Amino acid sequence: MQRLITIGGGTGSGKSTLADQLAHALGATIIRIDDYYRPLSHLTFEEREQVNFDAPTAIDHVFLIEQLVELRQGKRIEQPIYDFSRHTRAVFPRAIEPTETIIVEGLFALYWPELNELSDLRLFVQAPEEMRFARRLKRDIEERGRDEQEVTVRFREHVGPMHDRYVEPTHVTADLTVDGSCILERGLETVLPLIPQSQRLSNGSSESAHIW
Repeated sequence: MQRLITIGGGTGSGKSTLADQLAHALGATIIRIDDYYRPLSHLTFEEREQVNFDAPTAIDHVFLIEQLVELRQGKRIEQPIYDFSRHTRAVFPRAIEPTETIIVEGLFALYWPELNELSDLRLFVQAPEEMRFARRLKRDIEERGRDEQEVTVRFREHVGPMHDRYVEPTHVTADLTVDGSCILERGLETVLPLIPQSQRLSNGSSESAHIW
């Protein structure tokens, strides 16, 4: 049976970086929740730009959980790939083989009860809003073809309110809270030694650790 680690937190908090660090150390497979945005090819590009991608309803979480169950059963999956430049899924999926450890990373990794039940270790990465905005701005301009005005408006109208409403409250379901402001320097060295405790933490224990 595979081990499942979920990493949630706000945009720009450092959760992707932590997921990459853990995946490298553990030889794990990373599943990015962003790839499970619902396909929007039926809409015009202008209509797609108006979609609130920071609400949990934008994610096809039923399909996500179905594929995670298959991975945990040792089955290969055909995972969707999201094309952020077009705001819809790419035509061809990617083949993902099961590995001993599966890492699920995304805004809502701790949001859905069904996903929390599947997870062996739940991590929440926390960082100040100013830092998260700066990281989001840099990423969206450099990697997703956005401009500063678009990123700023979306952060103010969608990202911030949805974070407060849907993402931040999920920290109470986490087994561990990680400081995302120093994720590059201390993320792996603080979390990795605790991985063997994941089964104990997820079996109904109310224990919660904060790593700073």
